[in-house]
Amino acid sequence: MIGMLKSMATTMKHALDGEKFTVQYPEETPEVSPRFRGVHKFSQERCIWCRQCENVCPNDTIQIVTDDMRNGEQYNLHIGQCIYCRLCEEVCPVDAILLTQNFEFTGDTKDDLAYNKEQLKNVPWYKDIDPLASREPDREAWVGEGDGEVDYQ
Repeated sequence: MIGMLKSMATTMKHALDGEKFTVQYPEETPEVSPRFRGVHKFSQERCIWCRQCENVCPNDTIQIVTDDMRNGEQYNLHIGQCIYCRLCEEVCPVDAILLTQNFEFTGDTKDDLAYNKEQLKNVPWYKDIDPLASREPDREAWVGEGDGEVDYQ
């Protein structure tokens, strides 16, 4: 009984302090955590078609079709199956796939949630936030702008 009264007191304290938690969504855009994982963005120019993202995906969300010369013909991502684990982004050696903070996507059927490489390329950044620009560690340090000698091997 005392535990219930304590929890009710905590609830009332937060309810009466005047701070709002609810956002009127379509009119106001919510603040998204910097660690939020949303829709993928794909760069065909960066991709080397190594298929590591396809191999590491636990749900078989990513399907890549290549030709005989190992050039990418198709890059398909089924957003409806994705669990946003970020393994595809972490394993990509050239940062060709990034998870944006964009959560605004819809579909009437399951087929509407299957994106090809052109659709992924045109995914907008959420509030113009580029995750590569804000990612730690700083990528500029990789090209030898830090202290000491750089070992490129």
